[in-house]
Amino acid sequence: MLRTKSINEFLNLLASDAPTPGGGSVAALSGALGCAILIMVCDLTIGKKKYLDVTPDLEAIKPELENLLEELTDSIDRDALAYDKFTEARQLPKNTDVEIKMRREAMQVAMRIAAETPKATARYCHMAMKMGMDVTQKGNTNVLSDAGVGMSCLMTGLTSALMNIAINLGGIEDEAYTSQMKEEIRFLKSEGSRMLHEAYEFVSKSIGME
Repeated sequence: MLRTKSINEFLNLLASDAPTPGGGSVAALSGALGCAILIMVCDLTIGKKKYLDVTPDLEAIKPELENLLEELTDSIDRDALAYDKFTEARQLPKNTDVEIKMRREAMQVAMRIAAETPKATARYCHMAMKMGMDVTQKGNTNVLSDAGVGMSCLMTGLTSALMNIAINLGGIEDEAYTSQMKEEIRFLKSEGSRMLHEAYEFVSKSIGME
């Protein structure tokens, strides 16, 4: 499993000519990193005397981020498995009309799976960013830059996942499905950009970046 590899092992595999891990796994990893550092900010805030008034809020957010961290970590492998399914479909025989039809149908299913997997990653990142807004605004100011890093990682995961959705839509023949997916891409991209901008503005003003 990719999630159990060391950092060096993962990076070396990523830098090789192996088809997986690829961009989808990197998108999920980026989102997982964002969740992890936001959880750290929660831990460095909860129960501290200066932040007792926001402790209940972050205590409620932390387990939700932990759930999303687990989902995104699993998605590192889910994306690789989705690519394997597509490869299997593409390698099906196509010597007869029946085989051609069966291969075409299998590839359509595989391409949907390849689009749905990063869609889940993008949604997880989006949900984490919504929680990250609270963590950024209420968290320990000594680690405010870390909250900003978390939001940046989540946005990277979100936009990277959206690109992986888009590239798989090109081969899907169901126009209603592709139209709906493109609408979701636009929504998630817009919402993510808005939240990242707000978080960046808040962090940069608070730490004197402007």
